[in-house]
Amino acid sequence: MIASLPMGDGVRIRGDEATVVAEGVASTTTPSTAAPALVGGRYAILGLIGVGGMGSVYRARDTELDEIVALKVLRKELVEMPGMLERFRQEVKLARRVTHVNVARTFDIGEHDGEKYLTMEYVDGTSLGELQGQGPMSVPKVAALARAICAGLSAAHAAGVVHRDLKPDNILLGKDGRLVITDFGIARALRDSDAVVKTNGRPIGTPAYMAPEQVQGGDVDARADVYALGAMLYELLTGERAWPGESVFAVAAARLVEPPPDPRKTVPSIPGPLAAVVVRCMAKDRDQRFASAEQVARALDEATSAAAVPPASQLPARPSTRPPSEASKNVAVLPFRNQGPPEDEYLADGLTDDLIDSLSMTRGLRVQARGAVMRFKAGDRDARQIGRELDVQVVVDGSVRKVGGKLRVNARLVSVADGFQLWAKRFDCPEAEFLAVGDEAANAIAEALTLVRDQPARAAPTDPVAIDLYLRARHAYHAGWALNVDHSIGIFQQALARAPDDPIILAGYALAEMRRFSFDPEGTEASGEAGKSAAERALAKAPNLGEARIALANHALITGDAVACARAAREALLVAPGSADVHDMFGRLLSEVGRPEQALASLRTALQLEPSNQRARGDAVRLQAVLGDWPAVDEFLDRAALSPTGEGVAFVLCARLALWKRDLDLVRRIQERVAPLDFAYKVPVFELTSLGLTGVLSPALVDLSELWGKVSGRATRRPIFFRQLAAEVAAFAGRADEALDAVESADRLGLIDRVWIDGCPLLSPLRESPRFAASRRSVAARAEAVLSALEGR
Repeated sequence: MIASLPMGDGVRIRGDEATVVAEGVASTTTPSTAAPALVGGRYAILGLIGVGGMGSVYRARDTELDEIVALKVLRKELVEMPGMLERFRQEVKLARRVTHVNVARTFDIGEHDGEKYLTMEYVDGTSLGELQGQGPMSVPKVAALARAICAGLSAAHAAGVVHRDLKPDNILLGKDGRLVITDFGIARALRDSDAVVKTNGRPIGTPAYMAPEQVQGGDVDARADVYALGAMLYELLTGERAWPGESVFAVAAARLVEPPPDPRKTVPSIPGPLAAVVVRCMAKDRDQRFASAEQVARALDEATSAAAVPPASQLPARPSTRPPSEASKNVAVLPFRNQGPPEDEYLADGLTDDLIDSLSMTRGLRVQARGAVMRFKAGDRDARQIGRELDVQVVVDGSVRKVGGKLRVNARLVSVADGFQLWAKRFDCPEAEFLAVGDEAANAIAEALTLVRDQPARAAPTDPVAIDLYLRARHAYHAGWALNVDHSIGIFQQALARAPDDPIILAGYALAEMRRFSFDPEGTEASGEAGKSAAERALAKAPNLGEARIALANHALITGDAVACARAAREALLVAPGSADVHDMFGRLLSEVGRPEQALASLRTALQLEPSNQRARGDAVRLQAVLGDWPAVDEFLDRAALSPTGEGVAFVLCARLALWKRDLDLVRRIQERVAPLDFAYKVPVFELTSLGLTGVLSPALVDLSELWGKVSGRATRRPIFFRQLAAEVAAFAGRADEALDAVESADRLGLIDRVWIDGCPLLSPLRESPRFAASRRSVAARAEAVLSALEGR
């Protein structure tokens, strides 16, 4: 069921349709104007606030009273349990009795097309969860928050209502300074007389704040809320959770066995009496906790009597930094459908990529990577089913059609939990405004998710032919890796001939040139200079273009300035956190300077965003080999060595790692596989495998390493790599002096690969040499400087 709901900008959508039903033209875009069916005949959805274990919460307008309310649509599997709906009704009756200023009012329970919902007071503000992650709070601020929470809890407990899911995300700080506890009366309704109701085999609640008796499924009373309050106070005072972990089972074991942690072990300056209150709140045995929230409040007063506590109006306000963590929303942009001829497929892919990039720059929004969604491109699809498979809260679905000189784009935002359509619009626009659609859609989607995009709208190209060429070039750039880069560059150059100063086209062209500069065995300096110039021109016109910044980072790395590369990569991450090239660069640098686990995480992110990135895949496999994860390496080698479409760079890596392992069977298979092929790196692969089979270092391989290791212009990255390769080859052949010569030569050129120096198994016989130790020290010093730049030190 997809409910027919009003959109935030006045657009109206009819249920179960992927496109807008009304026709008409208004400026360059055409919204639908079909009349909506309100939820329960009364509530108009304005945006998604969040999704939790109980259901989805929306900001809605009560059309009868013209007031804004919070509307929670309850999960079907909960309300369909025997007797559950009646318990909900009884609990709502109890919750409505609580009229305290620190408790959000519960209004009513209703039904819409089989979906049960609750309406509650809407508080315009920020959750306490969004304030976490900024470090410990001061004692006076924590005391002010705790007193307000205790007041709300006391009022609810007096009315016979236990929260059972008290956590920072359920504590709201209004713009008017009022603290409000939400969701009273919902969690308790999920308990029958004998046991805790479970969903997916887990008890209802949030692991980090659940009392031991709640984890074990026993009877729960007000002291469970006291426990959760203690866990929150610990987190506010220390900036860390008392019981780390995300699953019930991960955190339950520790709290059932170990005593509650003392917050002074993390922050020694916390007053002893206040720490004692926190520890007692979290006692394993509930009989040892405070019996009520009133007792906690009195103990807090005594513990903080010497501290100056601000009034409620001075409670912490909405933060201006740090995206929310637990409160983050998750979205997947499904591949837009091409409703035109097959040759127009690049338009749909281009809009998909552009919208993913744009939404990735929204604080508090997690966007599924391109690689995760592209597998759903073909065939019929159910948007909600895909959303469930991807474990996201909302999905963006849409289509593109080119008609004459105009484009028609239909897009909609659908809630996965209940099928409510949060936003939808049809754009009829000239080709010259195609890229502006992505920005407008991203802004509208963020608004529908009650988020704010920090990035300003981009100045998109205005020449329709240039836009078309740009989209084709990007399509080619993503379609392959090194094999397709020349074709991509040619199309970018055609686009620049029509729009030579357009920053978006310049940035895309710069990335493509840097890819060629990195992989071209001839080491053409022209590609590097052309890409650098294009990136600098793009940034002069649009300083927030992440693609241009990462292009400059690539140029700095290839030409030997790894510290400048690290600084540029860090700047690029701030403006383009969803860029595959940014994560590829971070992973590449971290994999060399000594952060292997972080490196693997960055490289895997890059591969999710762009699965065709063979360099990132190769860097990850090489790092796994250095770390000794040979099963992962074997899986890659078996697949790559037999792949009918493997690129030459992958075969070079296969040959290297086969030598590292001294695996002669694999060496033979690689040689047999490459024999009938024709690619740029065939000769070194063949010579490397011959070395593995014979143990003899051929003159041809020596000549190749000298030829391709020659410094060409300002490019030093490739010569460094071939000196590393020469060191491995000489070490494999037992020629230690030649191997040391190669290591020292790589060091003089600026080698930063501390991980290789310390971990390559072929270099083990060299590590006792004073010559090797001296090179290692200088490499480690350079690596540390790069790491400092990456971390902003």
